[in-house]
Amino acid sequence: MFPRNNNVFTLVKWLIMSAAYGFLIYKLAHIEYWNELQAKFSEPDFYRILILIFVLLLMPINWMLETVKWQLLCKNTIKLSFSQALKSVLAGLNTGYISPNRIGDFVGRILFFPSGKRVPGVFLSFLNSISQNIVLTVLGIVAAFIYFSQHPFLPSINSYFAAVGAGLLLVMVLYFAFPGVFSKLKKESWSEKLKSAIQGFSSFSSGELVSILGVSLVRYLVFCFQFYLMLRFFGIEITWTDAAITIPTMYLLITFTPSFAAAEPAIRGSIAVLIFSVYSQNEVEIILTGILIWIINFVIPMIAGSVVVGKAKSI
Repeated sequence: MFPRNNNVFTLVKWLIMSAAYGFLIYKLAHIEYWNELQAKFSEPDFYRILILIFVLLLMPINWMLETVKWQLLCKNTIKLSFSQALKSVLAGLNTGYISPNRIGDFVGRILFFPSGKRVPGVFLSFLNSISQNIVLTVLGIVAAFIYFSQHPFLPSINSYFAAVGAGLLLVMVLYFAFPGVFSKLKKESWSEKLKSAIQGFSSFSSGELVSILGVSLVRYLVFCFQFYLMLRFFGIEITWTDAAITIPTMYLLITFTPSFAAAEPAIRGSIAVLIFSVYSQNEVEIILTGILIWIINFVIPMIAGSVVVGKAKSI
């Protein structure tokens, strides 16, 4: 157990929570189509209720998979129980919510780490983000290539693919080069403290890195399936094969669009309308799909993360 009773830690916790809730209240107050969303829930439909329940049940599975992945990443640096890893993940959601593209996620993840483990914790969070983005980008590029071959309405998309592809290649090299690079650094004349921080990274085998990518893949499939179910909830008819092409394309564009996580409902909605317009002209239902997925997958866990950050004095 690592006590955190100092005033600075308490102040940081409350500043993070205040900012997160401030952003949340502002965004919820400025979301359109609340009346349309309410109308959907006021219409009794057993089929849609079952869909919504299933989507909600997939939400904890989504974050349990993220927790397992975080445990795998941290195991060479700090041993975390499932409960501790879950708290760290949820706290990261809370701090990432108020930062562009969730880059502040690492702050929450290492908030309760002992001081000697925080520097490697930052790199582990970076590696975690890389692993998920590799899966999202590989599948997204394949899907987007098929999608835009069938629907070539963005003339500059080839340049976008070239940039994303080059970025993917660099990221994959970094991901698999991490253990080797840190293994060499460990042999240099660094201080014992820095050597200790490096130790965890040099211990990853290629098999472990592939296993982490495997967990990322399963998690990716879960939230893609959630989006498909939510489309059906709002009555948007799309085949499995079209969904398998369109949803990864949408997530690829969302991921590589700079944004504050708190602003994502608008960004997700506009990109979803653009991509799904070839299958449905019902823009309101497409936007509501993105909003409801955002609330289920990010707002609810973020609120849980704020409770973790507010209560915890140790991990």
